[in-house]
Amino acid sequence: MLGVAVALAGNLATGLVEVKQPWWPPAVFAALGLLVAGVLVLETVRHRAERLQTQLGPVEVQSRVFGALPRQAWQWQPRPQEEKAVREALGRRGKTALVALPGARGAGKSQLAAGYARSCLDQGYDLVAWINAESGPVPELAALAAHLGLPGVAEMPPEQAAAAVCRWLAREGRARRLLVFDNVDDPDVLHGYVPSAGSTKVLITTNRREFMTMAGIAVVEVGMFTPAEGTEFLARATGLDSAGDGARLGEQLGWLPLGLAQAAAFISRTGISYAEYARLLQRQDLDETLRQQAGADHPGVLKATQLSLAGLDEADSSGDAARLLRVLSLLSPDGVSRDLLVQAEPQLGLHSGVWPAVSTLAAASLVTLGGIAQAAAYGEDRRVVAVHRLTALVVRHEASRPPGDDQAAAVDTAARLLDALTDRFPRAQVALRRDELDELAAHLDAVLSHTDEPSPLLLVQADWIAGLLEEAGDLTRALPLFEQTLAGRERVLGAEHPDTLTSRNNLAGAYMSAGRLDEAIALHEQNLADYERVSEAEHPDTLTSRNNLAAAYKSAGRLDEAIALHQRTLAVSERVLGAEHPDTLTSRNNLADTYWSAGRLDEAIALHEQNLADYKRVLGTEHPDTLISRNNLAGAYMSAGRLDEAIALLKQNLADRERVLGAEHPDTLASRNNLAGAYESAGRLDEAIALLKQNLADYKRVLGTEHPDTLISRNNLADTYKSAGRLDEAIALHEQNLADYKRVLGTEHPDTLTSRNNLAAAYKSAGRLDEAIALHEQNLPGPGPSQMSHRR
Repeated sequence: MLGVAVALAGNLATGLVEVKQPWWPPAVFAALGLLVAGVLVLETVRHRAERLQTQLGPVEVQSRVFGALPRQAWQWQPRPQEEKAVREALGRRGKTALVALPGARGAGKSQLAAGYARSCLDQGYDLVAWINAESGPVPELAALAAHLGLPGVAEMPPEQAAAAVCRWLAREGRARRLLVFDNVDDPDVLHGYVPSAGSTKVLITTNRREFMTMAGIAVVEVGMFTPAEGTEFLARATGLDSAGDGARLGEQLGWLPLGLAQAAAFISRTGISYAEYARLLQRQDLDETLRQQAGADHPGVLKATQLSLAGLDEADSSGDAARLLRVLSLLSPDGVSRDLLVQAEPQLGLHSGVWPAVSTLAAASLVTLGGIAQAAAYGEDRRVVAVHRLTALVVRHEASRPPGDDQAAAVDTAARLLDALTDRFPRAQVALRRDELDELAAHLDAVLSHTDEPSPLLLVQADWIAGLLEEAGDLTRALPLFEQTLAGRERVLGAEHPDTLTSRNNLAGAYMSAGRLDEAIALHEQNLADYERVSEAEHPDTLTSRNNLAAAYKSAGRLDEAIALHQRTLAVSERVLGAEHPDTLTSRNNLADTYWSAGRLDEAIALHEQNLADYKRVLGTEHPDTLISRNNLAGAYMSAGRLDEAIALLKQNLADRERVLGAEHPDTLASRNNLAGAYESAGRLDEAIALLKQNLADYKRVLGTEHPDTLISRNNLADTYKSAGRLDEAIALHEQNLADYKRVLGTEHPDTLTSRNNLAAAYKSAGRLDEAIALHEQNLPGPGPSQMSHRR
């Protein structure tokens, strides 16, 4: 074209070609000029490209793809959030970038990287290289150098060839390249083999957490599926509705992508339900349920976790990390506070302490660390160490393999760990330390669920934690635990073992607290019969059992039977233990209380007066039992209308308890509450309100806002406001109390019913009859209005 244009221009210039239009010669010359300029530009670009190619080396890329790029997973589940994060971390075109994708085995790191690699190929990248770096990157980098045809690499050792290809990738240029190091198990093996300049993008998939703190590396952490992603995947892969059982299976699998894929493949292959698969997992038939999918690139959850466990032996020759992991796999899947691990460190039997073992496990992505380093309330370390549910399942599976000594040792260690933690737990602070109690209960539930036959020590922990839950008012969780403990002790120790009888007594007491009096009485009657047969009729344990049955009869309104049992118990105690033995004094107090309930006030007062004199003589005037006796006598005086005597005793009690126990001891607060009740009965409402307001503030600070005694204190202040005609204040407190009772104790707990009745009574006094009637109808059948005061 250029030659023709020059010839035409020459002919026009020499007159060999004549044209009539005057504009034609200028147009031809202008077109020639544009054509010449275009040719010059094209030649310049071509020469620059040739020079650039010369700078980069005489490489002829035979293929744009190197390495075994993983195939897209079966029923691929998009993860838009992570995919967007990877794109943003790798940055814009023409800039080098180094991005790590850390996460647990089976979280989908390789699939996420492979998806990005395929998108790069779709965008026309010049090179996408996939390096399997599990055993180190050198062999495959050397093969990449040969694939690219780098000069001289055929004669080089692999290390030199690998370094050469990294230098080539790091040279400046506009080529678009992606280098993926897949499954890096040791960050140090990449040293010297990662291009730090040029335009190459580098992705690293790893289960090592060290990459998260390494300089120059952007991190996109790859976690589990969200519940929405997981249920969507299960529904698509199995063709079954994933609501209900599917979601529960997802939770059981911890939403691990690989675990869900293996579960879906098994369900699809066998046609079983989600629930049936979950039961198979519980049987730990893992060789079948978690085996590698046919044709899949990933070895599967079981094999992958086994590889991680094998790596622990190399990373920690002491075995501390493996021992700790076996214990952690028995505890709650929500994790264990590192502070609790440190408290129980001696029981764990670790050579180098908790933190080095936790650090080793975290580096291998066998545990995760979450939470905060310090909590405001106590200053403890509140970081949580958690093992993924499937990882824990495989760990237990491996530990249970014959001879199974590892699993038995781990269960024993877990029981000793709980024993140390419950031994340190202050019962008086059960509401203030509710988070810690809830965690201990969760760990106990987990250990029991992984134990075919709980040891006597583990059953002791179960009984103790159930008692703490009852103390906190959480009967919903306490009752099943008491029942499980009793069943375990009957099975392990026998029906008549002393610990079994103690368990039956504790369960009966919890039934009484829950208002299930028939069940409580049946257990107490059974217990008394067993004690009389095993320990004889006059043994102290038999007397205690008879006293407890009498208390249950009293609560059920069977006062004649209660009085008969208390009279018999008192007579035997006086004969066997002596008239001034503490157990005899307790027995006399219980008979007096039952007389009081039966309206036999003269007899009740006479026994309380005798008891108080004996307590002062035997135990002293300031002994806690003496103070309780004085309080009970004051209560009897109040019931008899002898208010001045009652107030005098209660004021003396409060002063003694403040001096002996301190102003904020729970018994001191109970004394203040009882004195306020006496003031209210005497019409001294201002004094009563002042004491109750002080008490409520102290209860909230000392025991916490949700402790049963705090709720009782608020109820009593509300009732006194009502008596004083301050109905708005009374109603506000009763409404708050009812909401707290429903949340803490449940809607059907006896104290919740009483609280609802008391709010209804306040509504009635305020003329809000429709609201009062609605609450009473909701409560039927239930207890009537009551002042929920403690007598200590």
